[in-house]
Order: sequence, then structure tokens, then C-alpha cells
Amino acid sequence: MSLSLKCIATILILAIAKLSRCDIPECKYEETIDISDYNKFNDTFVNEDLEIPANLTGEYHFRVLQDGTKEWVSKHLRACICKVRPCIRICCARKNVLPNGECNDGLQKEISLRILNLTFDDIITLDPNITELRKMPQYNHTKLIVLREYFQPCDELIGLKTDEYTMLKDGSILLHSTAEILSNDQYCLFPHTYSDFPKILWFVNRMCATRYVPGTFDITIISLICLILTITVYLYVKKLRNLLGKCLISCLFCMTMDYLIWTLNHLSLLYSICTLVGYSKYFFSMASYLWSAVISYYLRKLFTSLNRHEPRNAFKKYSAFVWGTAAVPTGIIYLMNQISGDDPQKRFIAPFVGVIRCTIQDWGSSNWIFFNVPILILTTFSSIMFVLTAIHIWKVKREVKRFAQQNERSRPSLDIDIQTYLQFLRLFVIMGVFWILDKIMGMVEDFHYLLGTIYLDIPVYLNSGFGIIIFVILILKGSTLELLMNR
Repeated sequence: MSLSLKCIATILILAIAKLSRCDIPECKYEETIDISDYNKFNDTFVNEDLEIPANLTGEYHFRVLQDGTKEWVSKHLRACICKVRPCIRICCARKNVLPNGECNDGLQKEISLRILNLTFDDIITLDPNITELRKMPQYNHTKLIVLREYFQPCDELIGLKTDEYTMLKDGSILLHSTAEILSNDQYCLFPHTYSDFPKILWFVNRMCATRYVPGTFDITIISLICLILTITVYLYVKKLRNLLGKCLISCLFCMTMDYLIWTLNHLSLLYSICTLVGYSKYFFSMASYLWSAVISYYLRKLFTSLNRHEPRNAFKKYSAFVWGTAAVPTGIIYLMNQISGDDPQKRFIAPFVGVIRCTIQDWGSSNWIFFNVPILILTTFSSIMFVLTAIHIWKVKREVKRFAQQNERSRPSLDIDIQTYLQFLRLFVIMGVFWILDKIMGMVEDFHYLLGTIYLDIPVYLNSGFGIIIFVILILKGSTLELLMNR
């Protein structure tokens, strides 16, 4: 029996290896294109004036996604096009990416160096190791194959004048200031109007790769389900639909929409409405932080006030404040994005919605103005409310504990302490203090501290699993379960 299992396992491993094997030697997937519609003559694949030898082709059963993972697709033929003709990479705005990974911004699949006005006339040799470039001929009419790529979160956008770079025959770029040569897989050109290229060449320098923490997608799916279950319970139990419950439902709804948009976008299901997704995600994300601040303010009043009567129309006032406040910056971002468009010269102030990603860019002044600073203000406010509330509760509990020690029939003081700590934990999460830790660690990563350490992964897991935490502290507690069973 064990021998049979070993044979089956061996066959499966070989089958998987065959499926994942690339038949093109020494060729990266990023240097290949799909040639399934090319015509074959003898041992050559032909499309217009492009001829590709059969030994530079191979059958693929997968495609490589942005995060480096493989997605299994139907068998198709790909060719290592960069070994046939020089390649140049031009980034594709996220809003122009089709579900199949292609780009529909209308850029032609091959361009001429004449169009880009890229020659070798003005080469400046600053390093003795590249003196042989002086002898290179001029290639004005050489055609380049255009390969499309996505933007990466930490890409650096650089503008170079015509006398500050030289485009080499293989598609790499020589930077005159540093004598550095960037290969064609270390950069991509910015997809801007080509009439500006003779003056300034905008290109994206690949500074680093996107950091993906394993398991976050699965945790996010579970978290999303827990958020929906939490909202359902609060809607189902009438006694939970008080003022605090309504505010919690609104806050959790915004988080649910935020998580849902992220999940669908991760599955490449929202490319057709990428820009709308960007504005919607920002609106719901900002609204969730505002609701956390409102909940913090209300809980502070609830615990410190002797009047337990809920103010009339308070929820309507809170709703008007949250939705209106979240709509204002969203509208400003929309107007700025319409005015600036994809102009790289406005990269530090433009939101660039739908360009780097569907959401606003996470670098530059716009990210601080519209995202980091407002969230830091809101989370700091929530933290202050939490601290003040916790001090008040601690004082009250200390008095209760002192009284309880005088009563022989009372519970041990340790029980009272445990209940207090659990209450602090619930308030810490509900009042949104948790998010200030996430923002602090995010800024630490932006300034390149603690890179490659587990400390940066912990907030990512906590963020993706926030719905699970909410479900545990709000639903899986005695009072809520008792109300649910009575209902």
C-alpha cells in the first residue's frame, strides 16, 4: 500500500513539475509575451515583421501575478521576446489594466527610438568601465518591443533631461550623473504624453519589491465573515440597537466595505471600475475612523456622566457629521485628480487615484494631507478619550474594590481586576485606539526602519484579523450570548 502511495505521489510531483516548467532557457517570465495568435512557418513564429525562432518559445500553464505568485490558466504559447528584439518597459496605470493582465491605454506594442528621440550621440563617459560605449553606433531606427508592468508601492519617479541619460540598444538606461546602468527590468517608463519625452524622460525606478505577508488574504476573508456576522447579530437583537449599537453597526459597515473592496481588488475583479473603487475605499476607510472617534467621544460621556438618557436625534447628528466629513476630502481628491490627471510633474501633490493603484498613492504630500495626518488626528483623539475613560473607570473600580474588601460575601478582588482588564481591552478595540499602533508601524516602515523584521508583520496580521477580534469581544461574551439566546 505504501509503495502505491509513493508511486502516486511521484507521478503527481512530476506532473506538477511539468506544468510549472518553463521551456525557455534563461528567460524570465516578465520577458515573455503570449504568441498564441502568431502564425507558424517551419520553425518560426511570424507576426507582421516580427519573427521568433521556435527555440525561444515554450508552453505555459500559468501566469505570474504582481505579488510573484502563479495563477494556473489554460495552456498557451509564450516567447522570450527580449532575446529577439530589445525591450523597453512602460508602466500601465492600474485603471487601464484588464482582467487578463493586459493594458488598454492605447499604447502601441512596439515603438521606435525615433519616437522617443533616444540616441547615443550625447553619451558622457564618467567611468572607465564603460568607455567601450563611445564606439557604439547610433540606433535611431531600432524598434523596441513594449512590455507593460504595474506600478509598485515604493517606486521612485524620476524626470531626466535629454542630456542626463542615454538609452542603450538592449533597452537599458545609462544615468550620466552616476554612471549607473539600469537594466530594462529595473525601471519602466511613465505612461505620460510622449510629446514631452524629448524634453523630459519620466521613468519609474524599481527601488524595492512589494512586501506581501503570507496568509493575510485568508485571514481577511475570515475577518470579513466575522464582521458580517457581528453586524447581523446587532441588527437581530433589538436591545443591542441602542445609540452605541447603531454607531457600532455604522462603523463595522464601513470596515466591511473597506475589507470587501480590498478582497475583490486582490482577486482582480474590480479593474473595470478601478477609479470608482479608489474613491469608495477612501470614503469608507475615512468614515470608519470618524465613527471610531464618535464612539470614543460617546463612551467617554457615557462613563463619566450621571445622566444615562440618550440625547434625542443624537445618531442623526453623528451620522451627518461622519458622512459629511468623509465626503469633503473625497470630493477634493476627485477634483484634484481630474485637474492634475496623470501629470508626473504633480506627483507630490496629486492623489494619482487609479495610477499607482486603484486607491490614492501612498507616498508624497497628498498621502500625508489626505490620509496619514487626518487618521493620526482621529486616532490620537480616540486614544485621549480612552485614557481619560480608563482613568475614570479605574478610580470607580478602586472604590468598589475597597468597599468589596469590607464585605465578606463579595467576590475576591482578583475577579474584579480581571473584569476591569477585560473591559479595558474591549474599550481599547471599540474606541479605535488599536489603529494608532497600525499607523505608527506603517510610518516606521515608510522611513525604512525595522525592515525585514517580524515587528512589521504583527500589525499586518492584526489589521487583517480585526473583524475576528471584534467578533470575539462583542459577540462571544456572556451578556451578548444571553441576549441572543433570549431573542
